[in-house]
Amino acid sequence: MQISFFHPWPWGARSGVKDYECPRPPGYGPGPALLLALLLSLPVLFPAAAAGAAQAPLRVGVASMVTPVSAVRYYQEIVNYLGDKLGRPAEMVHRTTYDEVDRLLEQRRLDAAFICSAPYVLDRDQFGVELLAAPVVDGEPFYRSLIIVHRDSPAQRFEDLEGATFVFVDPKSNSGRLYPEYWLARRGRSPEEFFSRFFYSYSHNKSVELVAKRKADGAAVDSVVYRFMRENGSPYARATRVIHRSPAFGIPPVVVPADTPIFEKERLRSALLTMHQNPDGARILRAMRIERFVKVTDANYDLIRKMQRQVTAFRQRYRQNGHVGSTDANAVLGFAVTARHNPRLAYERYQPLVDYLAERLGRRLELVLGKDARDAALKVGTSQAAFALLDPLTYLDARLRFQVEPLARGRDRQGNASYRATVVVRAGSPVARLADLAGRRVAFADLWTAAGNLYPRIMLARSGLHLDGLAAYENFIYQETVVKKVLAGQFDAGAVRDEVAIQHARHGLRVLARSRPIPTGPVVAAADAPYRVVTGLRQILLAMDQDPVGRAVLSGLDADMQGGFLAAADSDYQAVRDLVNGVPQGCGRSCHPPARF
Repeated sequence: MQISFFHPWPWGARSGVKDYECPRPPGYGPGPALLLALLLSLPVLFPAAAAGAAQAPLRVGVASMVTPVSAVRYYQEIVNYLGDKLGRPAEMVHRTTYDEVDRLLEQRRLDAAFICSAPYVLDRDQFGVELLAAPVVDGEPFYRSLIIVHRDSPAQRFEDLEGATFVFVDPKSNSGRLYPEYWLARRGRSPEEFFSRFFYSYSHNKSVELVAKRKADGAAVDSVVYRFMRENGSPYARATRVIHRSPAFGIPPVVVPADTPIFEKERLRSALLTMHQNPDGARILRAMRIERFVKVTDANYDLIRKMQRQVTAFRQRYRQNGHVGSTDANAVLGFAVTARHNPRLAYERYQPLVDYLAERLGRRLELVLGKDARDAALKVGTSQAAFALLDPLTYLDARLRFQVEPLARGRDRQGNASYRATVVVRAGSPVARLADLAGRRVAFADLWTAAGNLYPRIMLARSGLHLDGLAAYENFIYQETVVKKVLAGQFDAGAVRDEVAIQHARHGLRVLARSRPIPTGPVVAAADAPYRVVTGLRQILLAMDQDPVGRAVLSGLDADMQGGFLAAADSDYQAVRDLVNGVPQGCGRSCHPPARF
């Protein structure tokens, strides 16, 4: 059954770029229960007609960096090689973070995946994945975590980095996060209290570069990547040195879902294990700095399993001592941010804001990135964060479920406290209006975003086009991913915020249509956040544009916050609430639950 969110109503449209008016109550939009159901069940692609379709492609996810060279180029080659050996078309599914690939595996949207060692252990316990093979690098299917510093640093041991700035790779990385956190936990310390500040690079190579450029005092990196960089004369690697080495861990493996048919699993394994004997396969492996693939046992990952148990237990004790509602001035308070951007860009934009607020507030704040649009709301609602920057849609959800309090919301340099949703196409696309997207492929951003999903689907409905009229559609967490998919020709159109569309116009992106103004998302406080801290943070936000240092921080934020902040109230989002709540009464197809915000 194909479900379309919205149905058209008589909105007016201006000449030129279409500017669709969003009606005040009642309006159209998805009920919360429907959104949740779609979050759990939405397919990767929704073909309009599959009759006579070719054999399903082999979908292989890529996240772990078992090689320090270009992931996209060489992983694509190995995926194509596997497809040729199995006699199937092959598709590489590349994602920015380990967590994204893990979720695709859990949803059975991948046939196989290259994942990090630590996520393998978690995935095997949580939803079941099986080892297929593992690469041999430098003569063994093992690797290590290295703690590095600048070559001129006075630090000689890991202990010497207390009070320093440290860069991790990924929250789920073994060598780039788990091991150094385990090392600290064994000494009764947490990253929050041991380091003066830490952040994520989402690339081992990038972590080395940040230390070389003195943007961080230390980093935890993959030994295979680091060795390759040094042997190939990387100036960044030459500017650093190793002060600590971990024990050996099982190297990031190739895995398959637990319910993969045995015949298919063995064919995949055979293709990998014999790859070094094939001239084309051997060439690809040499380029990836892999000698061959071998069959490995789960015991190779026992040490990682032990570290995860100890770190989890330590985190639980630490959080109990530093609960969001604690009045302890030394407690670390989380500031969660919804997943507008890929993690690397998000840290670049929001870490200076959190640092500024912490300094002015006199409290320790930690930037917490949401895994997707809804995750930040969950964190502030379950005492994993005291504050959060949310999307209008996730704010309504958090307000209903957790009684969060809106504090402030951004405005642009012109003083507008709003932004727009846009539908974009390539500059040379023949698509001239929304109705022309019938039978074409459309990429949406996260399901729980106003500009990336809710409003664009309303715009399509206004043009008489529902989801079952598209050839295919897919939701992506990050709006930059939507843009890349459109520019690469994988989708005919995409839905993003106006700021993102403007930033990528020079790359060949054209705005096809845009929505009416959407209120900027609020900074909210958890219901149990300390009252004095909440009032203090609100005052600091509202006065940022009057402070020279604050203005400098604002200039690096998203466009809808560069003009500063103004006081926010729940009533600011009533139009969006009415838009969502109108669907159960106005759908006409009886496919929406009677849920309301």
